[in-house]
Amino acid sequence: MATEKQKRFAKLIANGCDEDNNPVTATDAYTLAGYKELFPRNAQHVEACRLMASDTVMELIETERAGIAKTEKKIQKKQELLILSDTQRVLDKLRTWIDGDIEASSSQLRSAELLARVSGMMRTDISIETKERSASEIEGLLESKLAALAESGIIEVEEEEEQLSVYSGSTEPVH
Repeated sequence: MATEKQKRFAKLIANGCDEDNNPVTATDAYTLAGYKELFPRNAQHVEACRLMASDTVMELIETERAGIAKTEKKIQKKQELLILSDTQRVLDKLRTWIDGDIEASSSQLRSAELLARVSGMMRTDISIETKERSASEIEGLLESKLAALAESGIIEVEEEEEQLSVYSGSTEPVH
C-alpha cells in the first residue's frame, strides 16, 4: 500500500511540474511530496532515486501517466470537435444518414437543412475574385519560392537559375 507522500511524489514525477507549472526534478519532487530535506542536497537526490526505483512508486507513476494520457486524449477530442465547422458537422451527419448507419427523423433532417442554409452550404451565387499582379510581382514570388526550395535542398542552385530564366521570359534554351 502506497503512502500519501509516495502518491504525491509519483504525481509530481508523472506531471513533470508542480502546481505553478514549474519544471520539477526528482529531488524537487522528493521535498515537495513532504519528505525531509537532507543536507547535502546530493543526499536528497540519492533518496529520490531510491524512491523512484521502488516498485510501488513505479506503479503509481505509470498509473498517473496513463491517467494523464487519457485526459489529454479527451481534451484533444473535445478540441477537434470544437474545430469542426458547421459545414463539416452537417456533412458528417448526412453521410451517416445516407449510409444507413443511423436513421434520421424528419426533425433531424430539417435541422440539418437549416444549419446548412445558415452556414452557407446552400448558396447558389458564386463570386470569383481575381487579383491582378504585375510581371515583376510574379517574378519576385517565383524567385522567393525557388530560393526556399533551394535552401531546403529540393532543387539545386543551377536548376534554380535555369528556371528563373524560363520564368523571366528569357529565350535561352533550358537543358
